[in-house]
Amino acid sequence: MRQEWIRNLPQVLAAEDGSDATVDFVNKILDFMASGTFRAILIVAGIILVLFLLVRLYLRLRTSHLGNIEYERTFSRDGVYEGETVEMIETIRNKGFFPLLFVDIESYLYPSFEIEEYGTGKTTSMPVLISRFQLLPYVQIRRRHRIRCTARGYYKLQTASIYDRGGAVPMQSPAELYVYPKVIPMDLYRLAVGRLQGEYTSMRPLYSDPFSLSGIRDYRFGDTVSQINFKASARVPLSGSSSSPLKVNNRDFCASRRLMVYMDFHLPVGTIMDGEEYTRRAERGLSYSSALIRDAVYSGYAVGFAANCKLQTGELSLRFPQDSSEAHMMEIMRAMAALLPQDGASFNSLIEYDITEGLRDTEIVIFCYVMGEETLTRVNALEQLGNSVKVVLLTAEEMDDGGADV
Repeated sequence: MRQEWIRNLPQVLAAEDGSDATVDFVNKILDFMASGTFRAILIVAGIILVLFLLVRLYLRLRTSHLGNIEYERTFSRDGVYEGETVEMIETIRNKGFFPLLFVDIESYLYPSFEIEEYGTGKTTSMPVLISRFQLLPYVQIRRRHRIRCTARGYYKLQTASIYDRGGAVPMQSPAELYVYPKVIPMDLYRLAVGRLQGEYTSMRPLYSDPFSLSGIRDYRFGDTVSQINFKASARVPLSGSSSSPLKVNNRDFCASRRLMVYMDFHLPVGTIMDGEEYTRRAERGLSYSSALIRDAVYSGYAVGFAANCKLQTGELSLRFPQDSSEAHMMEIMRAMAALLPQDGASFNSLIEYDITEGLRDTEIVIFCYVMGEETLTRVNALEQLGNSVKVVLLTAEEMDDGGADV
């Protein structure tokens, strides 16, 4: 019945309109609808409609199952020195049976973090890291990013965002990293200290003097390759009479192994210096202090550190008593990473405290912008107690040539 109506449609239109053009146009439409092309278009349109409905259904279900995602970030190390690289590890888990595709995790990093695989350069804004994951049911994915740390500081990541149809959904993913001051060694022999003890001159250099040899001894664990005396080692008989086939140079015995490093962040009134230059010199002083403290601890020294800087906790000074453990050294490094390069408490009060406590037989190094008269008086008091004091001025010339004005 319907087919007969369709076949009679041109005659009906012709009777009403009386136009042959209308009849031809209707005949063409009917021919097209009866062709295989029209059937193919209907099939494709039906498939597209079904896919559209499936995608809409998947997105609706996906939104309800995003709560099954667990995401966390960690760093491969608790801390690194400025200029070194560290791995940031992203771990994401799908705890449900529903597959979650094209999951984008967005997190903001610090401008001093350079992601190697993306070639992130220095920028004034916080760079964005977007990681896309394809999560099958009950799967865990771990992804590593190599990050180069270009500035000292204490960095703490708090949240990341996962994107959904309704926008960004924040997720708690805390991670923290200490970036210690860059280690910049000073001139090795400008800080060497010679002390006269009784009628004997005792060399007590913070760094080993290659000319102060007291003999040859057997190799021990921890000795460096530069200490090996190859000529003496070659003379060791092959019979195995010696306890060690390698011989090393034995340096002079250090009568005292105590070091105290001070850093003065105070800039005297009337001194003209912009904030950028002030910070640059402060960072250089921290780098020198870091190098001295690290080398001294590894050489067996008991090391202390004090500075009149501001801390993120609101305190106005920093002090660590002398200790020789590596754990103690790392505490100092973490404090150096987190301090603010700003003037805090009185620097003279820091020195006065050690004078009152009777600090003796200690090698002292002071980093400062300017040596004032009151500080110089206290330096003389430290020397009268039997300490050796070196003052390092963080001058503009020192910034340029890399040497310290001692």
